[in-house]
Amino acid sequence: MAGKTGTAEKPIPGRGLFAYKYVASFVGAVPASNPRLVIGHCRRAENRDLGGSVAAPAFKQIALDCLRYLEIPPDRPS
Repeated sequence: MAGKTGTAEKPIPGRGLFAYKYVASFVGAVPASNPRLVIGHCRRAENRDLGGSVAAPAFKQIALDCLRYLEIPPDRPS
């Protein structure tokens, strides 16, 4: 897979930002060598959990399930 994590603070409309409220995200393509799927996953997070620790594990499971269902072979390990 190939992808990018993200972490954003949640805004309070017209007032600023929530304290300790974040949105963690991961967007990726699978398989990396010849992408067939692009998947994005966003999740509420607290205490500045980063996209890599919150959203990426869920992305991985979604991607594996989709690849299996669509019978798309994974990349070979290098």
